[in-house]
Amino acid sequence: MNNILTQHRLVTRFLIMQTGPKLWPFLFGTFLFFGGAAGGAEPPGDAATPRWTDARNERLPGGLSISLSEPVLVARSKGYLWFPTLAKLDDGRLLAVMSSHPDAHTATPTCLTAWSTNGGLTWSPPKTATYGYTKLTLPTGDLLLLPYYLYPVKDGLGAPYQTVAEGERNLRVVKDGVHVTGWPRPVGSLDPALGLGGFVFNGQSVLLKNGSYLATLYGWFERDKLYSLVAAESKDGVRWAVKSVIADTASCGFKGSGPSESAVCRLKDGRLMCVFRTDGGLPYGQTWSSDEGRTWEKAVRMDFGSVQPSLTVLDDGMVVLTGGRPGVFAWLNADGTGRGWHRIDVAANHTAVCPADPIGDPQPDGKPGGNTSSYTEVVSMGNGHLLVVYDRLPRGWKSIPPDSPDTNSVWVMRITVVR
Repeated sequence: MNNILTQHRLVTRFLIMQTGPKLWPFLFGTFLFFGGAAGGAEPPGDAATPRWTDARNERLPGGLSISLSEPVLVARSKGYLWFPTLAKLDDGRLLAVMSSHPDAHTATPTCLTAWSTNGGLTWSPPKTATYGYTKLTLPTGDLLLLPYYLYPVKDGLGAPYQTVAEGERNLRVVKDGVHVTGWPRPVGSLDPALGLGGFVFNGQSVLLKNGSYLATLYGWFERDKLYSLVAAESKDGVRWAVKSVIADTASCGFKGSGPSESAVCRLKDGRLMCVFRTDGGLPYGQTWSSDEGRTWEKAVRMDFGSVQPSLTVLDDGMVVLTGGRPGVFAWLNADGTGRGWHRIDVAANHTAVCPADPIGDPQPDGKPGGNTSSYTEVVSMGNGHLLVVYDRLPRGWKSIPPDSPDTNSVWVMRITVVR
């Protein structure tokens, strides 16, 4: 490539000498194109162009180096704004989905959505939509947002879903919604007064080797008092069938409220790995499947965690897990097995850079601290770059009084990992 670049420069110089000034801008543009392609560097921009700024660098055991960026604000609100999720579309755009209703069952789960077209550096003004967590990309490039709550329908559970056409921003509601069948036992209800079904879609989806999608749901079977976690499969993202019980109280025996919020990823050896919540303040549970989610190993308890894990796998097989409570953390598993982790304190970096929006205990100088739901999502942006989305809640689970200057907020932070 260097030889090609040198030859191009010589040819360009000769043509400039032989042609008139009208062609110089074109020739200069082609020179910049080849120069940028050869060096792999970003083209020069003006001072107003937003760029990531590293705030902290750290060396980890095993020859790993990481950098954490200054946080970028996604949205602020005097109302509820928490439990954020993040999706990367095939065209490179990012969609943030942030719950905007109290932490209680509701017949109308609402959210705010925001878009980024430059890798998370800036975000569009938020718009209202119906909240959903689990997302998948259809072969057309469209994004499908599965519903969170489901309702009893013939032969199972169902609810409307939302789609975003490739290149668009509006979430379109499809009333003839998803349908989940194949339940191994009768399901209960999360809230009979609201008519809710016993399970919700939650966590991340993965693509199976046969081209189908796998997603997780948690909830109650009839007469159970603790949660169970199941896997469902779909060829089109709309019609689902329960494929297996990933974990329940009988199979793992953990103390807590039962296996619930979860994340699934595919490891570099081809196996599926699932990490799940067992209760607030208790470590995560973890299990693996070697047969595309039909059966799962007996779950083991991890050494850390608490609420809603999120997983992604880098190009080299490294596994990244985010979550927390208290706080917000990222854990790196360098060998790609899901066993053995390095911890990164995301909340500490946030507070160091954004002292006006701290996350954590009250500050030594007497300034108040800030709570967080510790719900996150992590996505891989390629070349060792990750984005983590999280929230900051100055009043915790309480609503903000109208006369208070406080705001709830959602942020993204870039983490770069180099071996």
